[in-house]
Amino acid sequence: MSEQRSEAATVLTRALNDARDTVQAWITSGREWPQPAMGGRTVPAQPASNPDPEPPAAAVCKHTGLRAGDRVRTWPYDGDPVPVRGTEVEAGVGTVWVLLADGSTTASHRVRLAAYGCPVCGACAGPVDGAVVTRPCSDCLRDLRRLEQRSSEGPRIRTAIEARSEAGRATARSLDSAWLGERAAERGRWARRLRLASPEDLHAALLGAFTRAFERWAA
Repeated sequence: MSEQRSEAATVLTRALNDARDTVQAWITSGREWPQPAMGGRTVPAQPASNPDPEPPAAAVCKHTGLRAGDRVRTWPYDGDPVPVRGTEVEAGVGTVWVLLADGSTTASHRVRLAAYGCPVCGACAGPVDGAVVTRPCSDCLRDLRRLEQRSSEGPRIRTAIEARSEAGRATARSLDSAWLGERAAERGRWARRLRLASPEDLHAALLGAFTRAFERWAA
């Protein structure tokens, strides 16, 4: 049974990776999505109404997990959020600089996400002003890369998610946001249920959660 579950987890992991790569490649290419098929029959395309084209999704910086449009605060993290214009890597030293909409530039380690909620761990930040976005936090993006490289990271990542969910609940209370608080609480309950999961089931559950969050955000 253990061998069968391990094989199933491997197949699921490969399928999730392929699906995520396909979605990301399609988004990056700017191509139109194919028409869905039902029962082997292609759904007829609706007459074109010449809508304004949707702007392509901004590329995600592999170093910071940021992309254009994200709102951040800079050290000492007590000012108003500022939108990100992009990132640049300094030649030689390799410092990653975050370019901000107000014309300033800040080293990436002095930047924190603002006005977001993470669908994987429940981490969040204010202000809650109608522009809060659902997106994976930087820690979850790093954990996804670690999990893809080493499945043995699963237990440590599960523990980290549980801890971040508790921090998310505290942040939500300080923001007086019931919906952010409930999301963080739900992610904490999910992480605790995985305490007794086998290594294969834990790896599959974590990878599935990360992949769904990534695809929802990238879309």
